[in-house]
Formats: sequence, C-alpha cells, structure tokens
Amino acid sequence: MPTPSNSSRRTLASLVIAAGLCLLPTAVAWSPEAAPPSGHLLIVGGGDTPPEVQARFVELAGGAGRARIAVFPMASTTGDKEAGEIVAELQALGADAYIVTLNRDEADDAAVAARFADVSGFWFCGGDQARLAAILRGTPALAAIQQRYHAGAVVGGTSAGAAVMSNTMLTGNRHGDDADDAMPAIARGLFEIDEGFGFLPGVIVDQHFLRRSRHNRLLSAVLERPGLLGVGIDEGTAVLVRPDRQWEVLGSSYVKVFDARRAQVAPADGALLGSSGITLHLLPSRSVYHPASGRTQLPASI
Repeated sequence: MPTPSNSSRRTLASLVIAAGLCLLPTAVAWSPEAAPPSGHLLIVGGGDTPPEVQARFVELAGGAGRARIAVFPMASTTGDKEAGEIVAELQALGADAYIVTLNRDEADDAAVAARFADVSGFWFCGGDQARLAAILRGTPALAAIQQRYHAGAVVGGTSAGAAVMSNTMLTGNRHGDDADDAMPAIARGLFEIDEGFGFLPGVIVDQHFLRRSRHNRLLSAVLERPGLLGVGIDEGTAVLVRPDRQWEVLGSSYVKVFDARRAQVAPADGALLGSSGITLHLLPSRSVYHPASGRTQLPASI
C-alpha cells in the first residue's frame, strides 16, 4: 500500500479539524461546574499598553521563537494601522505575529476557524466593541478561539477588545435624552448591554475607566445586575486572569472592582437605582484579587 505524502496528511488533518469545528457549540464559556480553562486572559483598559504587559503576553503565548499570535483589528474601520504597530511590537519581542481581518461570512467559515489550531495567542484591538461582537459572536471562528483558550492559549485585548471579554458587555451606547451628557446619571435602563465573547463569566468590564470617569456607567450596570462584578480598568493598566481564577493587576494605574453580590439593592421595579453595602476594591499594580471570595492582596502584603 502506498504511503500518504506529507501534503496528503496535512490536507486530511485540516479536514478533520474543520469537521470538528463544525460540531462545536457557538459558545464554549467556562462555568463553575466545568474544568477551568488552562489559558490566560490579559485585559487592557486602553491607552498605551505598557511594554512589560506586552512582554508578559508574549511569554504566556509561548515566549520568543515559539509564540504565534493573531491580531484582530475589526473593532475599528481603520484599525489596520494600530494592528500593524502592535504586530511590529510583538515581533520585536520574538513572536510570530500577524494580522487577521475577518468579515462575518469568513468568521462563519469552519475552514477559516481551522487556521487557529496552532495559534497560541489572540489579541483584539480597540475601536467599537459592538462592531467586533457583530462579526465574531456565535461563529466557528470565535468557538475555535474559545477552544484554544481552554487548551492553554492566551487571549488579550485593549479598549473595545477588553469590553468583549465577558459574557455581559457594555456596548458604549446610551439611551435617553441625556445621551450626550458628559456625566450621566446612575440610572436604570440608561446604558445599552449586549452579549460579549464569554471568556470571563460573572463579570462586566469597562475600559478607560479613571481617565474617562466612567464610574456612573459601571455602577448602573452592576446595580441592575448585582450578580456581576463590575471591573473598571484604567488606561495603561491590565487585569491578568490566571487559570487558578485569580486576577493580577499590571501596568501604571488602577483597577476598580464594584461588588454588589452581597449588597442590598433597590427593587428591580423601582424608578431609582440604589444600594447599601456595595464593596469597592481599588487595586494598584501588583495587586492580586480573588473574585470568588472577594479577598484582595495589595502589593505590600504579597
């Protein structure tokens, strides 16, 4: 019997992977009952990503000479310039980094999703998180990325790429007559909420947090959904979600966590939002936060 050529083996392997991806559910989100993902999340609040955060991303993706990183610019209609700069910075750190631009039809193609089988890092650029979600949510491409994360890959993003990480996502849009006010109210139904990518359940992420004074926006979202932790990440700052489900804070500013899980919250049918007993964690760089217990280790105590 003739021995199959290497080319035949590669073709067969690609077909098997593509067939498997067709059978994947559209979401592979972690749940407390399931084995935790083996990968890391690196969620940056926007602005300039500190060099040490980029270096950590490459290290988690396998390190210099081994990291293979796909950079997605689709949150922005003009994102290729930013993505090109990110690729150059990652390549300077020894990664094999490249841009992947998909439309909805391509993201729905299992053969496209199969190309992610050997990718060890995925990075989502800034822009409009609703635009990014509309392209990838519920597709074989996103299911393949989720599968790689569960298998040990690192998934990261900044700004819009941070907002999409959780199951529940602030779109950035606001309802009502005061939609243009610089300082919105803490109000019910004021901020548009949509479904994110599901990498980080039980959380809602807000970005550019201190720089753009987004406390009222995140508080509104959390008080309407007190089972969710509100995570406000400032520019130049990142949350690293480890496989042990603990969070490290990296970068130059702060992360704020609003925890209303044990708080008294105004009734859902009330006109006003209110709360008693909500907990605020102010986390500088090198803090470690345990979301399950709410326990925090500040730098001096680590």
